[in-house]
Amino acid sequence: MSLANPIQDVQPRYGVVVIGSGYGGAILAARLAEGRSLCILERGREWSPATFPETLKGVVREIRTDRHRLGLYDYRAYDDADVLVGCGLGGTSLINANVVFPPDPDLFDDPRWPDELR
Repeated sequence: MSLANPIQDVQPRYGVVVIGSGYGGAILAARLAEGRSLCILERGREWSPATFPETLKGVVREIRTDRHRLGLYDYRAYDDADVLVGCGLGGTSLINANVVFPPDPDLFDDPRWPDELR
């Protein structure tokens, strides 16, 4: 199941346009778009858990360059800091250890969780 809409579905106008679908963009979109039409723009592609690189060679193949603009990993070196940025639907959250663990089936049975999450 895809979260992204095809480019041909983009409308000429939206009530809110957010650039970036990572942590900040997702929260901003949720707060600003209530009652308005929303468009979230992100560079890169949509990654499903089964498509993440699983080997060092696969990771190296997914480094973003001018020749490989859809690469997952965008490494930037500056004088004072180096930054690793994720490229794709979800932004940098895509590369947080590249881990997706299913929760234990009984995790949300705990009554301390709000009803909405259980």
